[in-house]
Amino acid sequence: MTSLVFGILIDVPLIVGIFVLMLVYRRQLTDIVTGIQLPLFVLSILVSIPLIIFEEQINCMTAWCGQVIIPPTLPFLVVEIAVLGAIVIKIQPKSEFRLTLLYSIFGVAWEILLGGLVGASILIDLLIGPYVALSYAFVSMLPVRILIRGRQIPMPTSGGSPTVL
Repeated sequence: MTSLVFGILIDVPLIVGIFVLMLVYRRQLTDIVTGIQLPLFVLSILVSIPLIIFEEQINCMTAWCGQVIIPPTLPFLVVEIAVLGAIVIKIQPKSEFRLTLLYSIFGVAWEILLGGLVGASILIDLLIGPYVALSYAFVSMLPVRILIRGRQIPMPTSGGSPTVL
């Protein structure tokens, strides 16, 4: 079972609040990140790493909670985001919302079957499930958006300022 670092009254609003801010300012964040001259796939992975570390430090496993800086789940979640990025590149969706929703559903199923919710009662799964889905959306929405919207932002011409959608 996962535990929360500061308790439910701080941790849940912290993740939810930052997610809402990312949702509201996703266009500006995407514009800033895609201004960096790296391949979009690399940018999406680089953006996901601090999001994963932050989220995993808040929603951590009791075995290592508060004892490590880099969570041991980081490599696995980065691979998941890389696979998600490859899916985005392959299917080229128009919006990040459906793919983020599907990844969140996958995340809830993963946690119930193999992760921190293994063995939890159905009541706990129903109570914690939406928060787990939001946590998976937290780490995936911005990287997916970078891949989708980044290729739609025109590159600047020499001597001119970049055009931002």
